[in-house]
Amino acid sequence: MDSVSITFIVIGGFLILLFLGMPIFGALGSSSIIGILLVQGTRGLGAVPGVIYDRLAVFPLVAVPLFILMGEIIFHSGVGASIFTATNRWLNKLPGSMGMASVAACAIFSALCGVSVAGAATIGSFAIPEMINRNYNKSLATGCVAASGGLALLIPPSVALILYGVVGDESVGRLFIAGILPGIVLAGMMMGYIFLIGVFQPEAAPKNTDEVTWKMRFQSLIEIWPALVLIVLVLGSIYKGIATPTEAAAVGCVGAFIIAFLKKELNWKTFRFILRSTVSTSTMIMLIFASALLFGYVLTRLQVPQELASFVTSLNMPNWAILICIFTLLYIMGMFMDVVSVILISTPIFLPIVLDMGYSSLWFGIVMAIACEIGTETPPVGLNLFVIKGVSPPSVSLMDVIRGSIPFAIVETLGLIIFIAFPDLVLWLPNLLQ
Repeated sequence: MDSVSITFIVIGGFLILLFLGMPIFGALGSSSIIGILLVQGTRGLGAVPGVIYDRLAVFPLVAVPLFILMGEIIFHSGVGASIFTATNRWLNKLPGSMGMASVAACAIFSALCGVSVAGAATIGSFAIPEMINRNYNKSLATGCVAASGGLALLIPPSVALILYGVVGDESVGRLFIAGILPGIVLAGMMMGYIFLIGVFQPEAAPKNTDEVTWKMRFQSLIEIWPALVLIVLVLGSIYKGIATPTEAAAVGCVGAFIIAFLKKELNWKTFRFILRSTVSTSTMIMLIFASALLFGYVLTRLQVPQELASFVTSLNMPNWAILICIFTLLYIMGMFMDVVSVILISTPIFLPIVLDMGYSSLWFGIVMAIACEIGTETPPVGLNLFVIKGVSPPSVSLMDVIRGSIPFAIVETLGLIIFIAFPDLVLWLPNLLQ
């Protein structure tokens, strides 16, 4: 059987199994095994353990469960409420201050947790009810948290960037550095949008009438100093070259335990729940990762990435047109699949094309993370939408959340266009600090 026919069978089989409701790791693994049997026969199955082991047994990948554990501890430590209180007090006098405070709080929390749903759930659980009580528009109140929760995919320590670094053979430390500026810019753009809503539609984002003194502002910073120290400790050790991302993740876990202990939020029941949740999430990611490695191995044996790159190059299309096609596909994938699956499946396919056009794999990792971030807030399977619905008051419908997330998705798309048009904005900081 020729390689083209096998390619259609493998990819078609994956899509059919996915449509029938099989878990993503099962659909990837099953279609990969079929591909191996068609390409190499039963003797090809002997390569399966080696393919999986060679890519899973790498030091940077140890950072994934460690950062997930760190995020789970922070999630249950009550730090999120303190962060929101601090940002809300410092932005108190601005139009749309509470919505802007929610975005800022999510951005700060993202630097403590590499998983987007944790930030959205933590900040949203108290920010959304508070905004609705202050007569904020329901869509604006929920949409701003759903969107800014996705910043965890971009702002280090992002689990998504770790996975991309392993698959794309890129330095995780440089990816972390490269994600800082885009993360700040996107958070600023979201806050700017809320500010304009507060100015031109004050009924949608009423001004905060609470009196906040400077003493209260500085006191709020004192309450979150452990979190700020932890951010500096983890990220600073990576940027200064003192520790690898994996070593920094281990230090972060210890620091998170200390914070939870100081805040007296950690008991045996909570500790068991944290460990169980960490194991569950990490296992899910590793199962998808292992299956995606097999899928990538089959595609590479069939020369699909190489042939696709050659085909795209032969079309003589301008680079911007090719990038539009790639990111449109990433958008569509993000609407139906989780972020981990999108990154692990699409990187082996699209990265050779991007490299062939002369772009940096470091740059592509960041803009892919932004595209995936937008996918977390777009229907029908944008996970943050359902998380926000779950932590919102009963009066908030899923349609309220979706309507609120769309304007922020547009704002982030504008940011994505900026970083595509000006790649040096992404590469400037890592090149400066290397």
